[in-house]
Amino acid sequence: MRIKDDHPELFRQLHPTRNVGLDPGAVTNSSHTMLWWLCPAGHEWLETPFQRTSHMGWKNGDRYACLYCVAPGCVVNSCGHRKFRGGKNAFFRVLAHPCDKCEITEHARLILDAQADAGPAAVKVLENSPLYALFCSRGSEVVEWWEQAFPLFEAYFVRMISLYIAIDSVQGRRALSWPQSTVLGACMLRILEVLPQSCKVEMQSVVPADSGHFGRVTLPKVHPPFELGWALKNAGFDICDEALNDDFDRRVLFLEQQRFSPTGEQSPVDYSHRHYPAFSHVPIDREKAAMAVLHNFQPMEFPQRITAVRVTLGESAVADVDDPLGRLQVGYAPDLSLEELWERARGVWKLRADHVAASSIVLVVFDRRIVLVASISGVSFHRDALAIVGTPLLGHPLIGRPDPLHTPNPLAHGAFDQGKVSR
Repeated sequence: MRIKDDHPELFRQLHPTRNVGLDPGAVTNSSHTMLWWLCPAGHEWLETPFQRTSHMGWKNGDRYACLYCVAPGCVVNSCGHRKFRGGKNAFFRVLAHPCDKCEITEHARLILDAQADAGPAAVKVLENSPLYALFCSRGSEVVEWWEQAFPLFEAYFVRMISLYIAIDSVQGRRALSWPQSTVLGACMLRILEVLPQSCKVEMQSVVPADSGHFGRVTLPKVHPPFELGWALKNAGFDICDEALNDDFDRRVLFLEQQRFSPTGEQSPVDYSHRHYPAFSHVPIDREKAAMAVLHNFQPMEFPQRITAVRVTLGESAVADVDDPLGRLQVGYAPDLSLEELWERARGVWKLRADHVAASSIVLVVFDRRIVLVASISGVSFHRDALAIVGTPLLGHPLIGRPDPLHTPNPLAHGAFDQGKVSR
């Protein structure tokens, strides 16, 4: 039932301005969403409709009692959650920070947001890990269907390691704070659970002795607090993971799409371009097999993001009489040499000097296509504008491609992935 119909007096206490995006008429009695309320005395506070409509003892018979007006022995956090204190010396306090539970939950959401950026770093950890290489090489020798199962296992490793890297990132650590053998070993033990019994003994021999274990609701005891595992699970990351099984295509898809944004949209993380070496032709000799796998691991070349400034030219025209660079013509013409085009393109622009200094190249655009790319070696200032000092780059691969910093403004500054600029 709706509060509007069942509790009209309470409905009138919904805050008129602070519940942004809320349809007051749709609020139900049993809702657990924190909403802002405004009592007749002018007090503002957070509470759920379920709490407001309940007959709690502290209300002294007044279902719609305001926390501030009745002032029981209570501590209220900024998130709206509260703890009641009994006894004659109890007092009413409002804290500016959220409760421990909400604080940990927010921490978990920050970690999940950071996990997307941690994916490539997790792949690096695996590529540089002899423990992981030895585990994979042993699997290729003793597990008959290893080649088919490998994408699933790899996705599981990347998913779990990227979580640990994200935790370090959110907690401000500059280096990995956890023993790789502990986390990698925990993943290995999880995978061993689904291997045939005939494989487990030999596979167990390459699992690190100090392996951790993934508990039911917590991570291995590496990162305090222990409630973090529970909070991550509630925020959309299943620490326990579903049971691995032999439906590989479905499970790989599940693992790759495991993390979703708060709006329910699919994560942009894409691991489809991983290029781990195949394990189908590893030599039978186990020691040599491990060495062969380690030798075959090559560093992945992750896309390099390029920071650039972009200037847009119009049609060729006569320059101003007092042109600071002494030019007779400005703008684009198809018959210009590289040097002539650069002289017309390098100035004079009202660009920010710090944007130019932070960029590695200049993109010169005409008719939404890149016609020239130049390096940057400095700037010269001319009244309230500047000209770029640099060298045009002959045959640059971006020439002829669409402007990657497409904005209505003729000047732009930003970063882009060169490999993703369409042809």
